[in-house]
Amino acid sequence: MRWTESAQQPAGWSPPELLLADPGMLPYLSVARSAHGYIDLFTMRRKGQGPQAPLEIVYASQYQTGRPMTGWHSIGNPHGQDAAQAAATGAPVAVVDGSDVVHVFVRSATGGVFTRRRGQGGTWGKWTALPCKRVREGISAVVTGSGRVELFMPADKGVYVWRQEKPGGSLDRAPNLVFIARPETASGIESYEDRVTHFWRDEATGEVVAYRVPVPGDEDVAPAPLDGRSGRGPLALSRCVVDGYDCTVLAQAEGTGTLAVTAYPTELESAGAWWADTDEPCAGAPALARDRAGRLVVAAIGSEGGLSVTRQRADQQGMALEGWLRV
Repeated sequence: MRWTESAQQPAGWSPPELLLADPGMLPYLSVARSAHGYIDLFTMRRKGQGPQAPLEIVYASQYQTGRPMTGWHSIGNPHGQDAAQAAATGAPVAVVDGSDVVHVFVRSATGGVFTRRRGQGGTWGKWTALPCKRVREGISAVVTGSGRVELFMPADKGVYVWRQEKPGGSLDRAPNLVFIARPETASGIESYEDRVTHFWRDEATGEVVAYRVPVPGDEDVAPAPLDGRSGRGPLALSRCVVDGYDCTVLAQAEGTGTLAVTAYPTELESAGAWWADTDEPCAGAPALARDRAGRLVVAAIGSEGGLSVTRQRADQQGMALEGWLRV
């Protein structure tokens, strides 16, 4: 489904559009946006009937906001003709680096990770295996302001980190992290120039923690816990100005089925983060963004599949939000 907000004043929303319906499509979507504003949607499609039918990775592109999408194009499956393993392939995660190269990452049926690239000319390379094992679902990929990709891949006995030294370059393995993250809870955001803060839920306690991979000159620090409030799934992340301070904003789906938000000065986790439940229904993971005025935008899908949106209020102190708009 796609909803589009008009840039004209007063702003309004288009009715929801059902895009590229396909009976084999799985309920999953990864969105990769280039610096030029082009959008690629990646998902999975079953080639046949039943849960054991092989899966293929497919994508569709949008070259202008609100315009029609291309059709679905298949980039296959890293397991090729092995039907059993192809049926157990993980969900794709896609990003676009600063050289306009599209990177797709998928968890293999055996707990490894495969990646495939599309170059500037639109040509796809081959599937390539990254040497790792026992990786869990929920790979997180972040592109920094310089265009560099950083991967955070939770595994049964720690976390793999892979990163580019420069946009368009190879992915190089960084030292493994010893922390254990719950599956499908990792996300990340650039918190300082070319530095990424990763968030996940601790395996034992379920609490949210934040961590930055040290760069030369940094001290090695432990993950910072962010309040003991429980939630589910990955965090939505953004940054915006609150009372004149650059703040990191987090949103999560509560265990009760509503959406909660918190904010703290960027990279100052020690200041604490106090969650505020908005009481707005949130069936899946929420989403955060900033509008053209720099205000935070919060979005949630309700239990009936409808979209609700709210924005940061500029006329009040603190992380104040407008009333929710049911689009």
